Amino acid sequence: MLRELIPLPYHRSVADILERENPRAFASLLPRAVGTTDDDLLRHTYRLEPGSHPRPHEALLRAASALGVTVPVQVHADEQPVGPNAELVFVPETAIIVVSGSLMDLLDDDELTAVMGHELAHHVLWSAAGGRHLAATRLLEAAEHDGRTTSEYLETARRLRLSTELYADRGALVACGVLEAAVGGLLKVTTGMRDADPEAYLRQAGEISFATSASARRTHPETVLRAWALQRWVTGESLADLEAEVAAAIGPRLDLSILDLVGQDDLASITRELVRQAAFLEQLRTPEGLALVERYDVTAPPGPSPLSEVGRETLGDLPLETRRYLCAVLTDLATAGSDDLTGSLASALAFAQRKDLGDDLLGFVTEELGLSERQRTRLVADAEALRAVQA
Repeated sequence: MLRELIPLPYHRSVADILERENPRAFASLLPRAVGTTDDDLLRHTYRLEPGSHPRPHEALLRAASALGVTVPVQVHADEQPVGPNAELVFVPETAIIVVSGSLMDLLDDDELTAVMGHELAHHVLWSAAGGRHLAATRLLEAAEHDGRTTSEYLETARRLRLSTELYADRGALVACGVLEAAVGGLLKVTTGMRDADPEAYLRQAGEISFATSASARRTHPETVLRAWALQRWVTGESLADLEAEVAAAIGPRLDLSILDLVGQDDLASITRELVRQAAFLEQLRTPEGLALVERYDVTAPPGPSPLSEVGRETLGDLPLETRRYLCAVLTDLATAGSDDLTGSLASALAFAQRKDLGDDLLGFVTEELGLSERQRTRLVADAEALRAVQA
């Protein structure tokens, strides 16, 4: 039995962040007016009437029924000489799909239904939740054309585009009900080959480790990633684990070199929590240190607490530059307004060790503060003593 087609967690996270950060622009991009077939579409496509062209309509109606699409549907053929493809022209009150090239001759009935389902899934996604996901897409597309747009927005646009294609691939499978047909339709469209073998391609996809070769910086998911992700979607594993795998394949999490808005939001939360817990340590509670805590938008705790009450956490799996950033934050807290850094650095190191950042912080302060080997050895010993006393 296939899973329910729902937006990916990334869709929901991005929409929430964009609405929070750009409320007026976000609201203005929600679909409001009733859409109609525009003049340009009528001028440059050939509308395929059901009576004259029953096959594409049968595939489209089959896909619409499977996906719960109840608005009227239309199929148009592009007059331009382009390769095999299909595209949704989004208007709220009608689902319009434009096919091009040799698409219908290339695909069998199940594959054609899958391709129709892929395009209809875009309509389903952009109509859901009052059009929030469409507004997010429109806002990011506009941002991509503005030279002032920050890298976090550009990376979010890239990841959202990939996430939407993977969602639509799931819609293709829901529409036709056959994994091989969904993958076969995808494969034939991208290669133009009539005899493409979807089962062989799925085996090929299974040989790739997407955990170590993410689609970072790609604007469109590789076909093999899409086949892999679709096959994983039909397995019986946890949906949360699957979505985490898919997100990792699209782009690394919390990597400062390629950070998106969701990662930026997550990293800000991690930083604030790290600062909040570090502010419990008596050696870091100088006036300057507590003032720095507040600049991170954190309310300093009313008094100190033992190191043993600081929670253990595994931050050592974060990317290298992200760990260095967190070490810089801890170093700033440890050196704020302190004349004698011995106690504060030892306390910060003992704290970092509970967060699986001990080696990173030791290397960072050695490099940044120019510690000698003797100073480094003493720092380690003092941190170990603190941990032993407060264990």
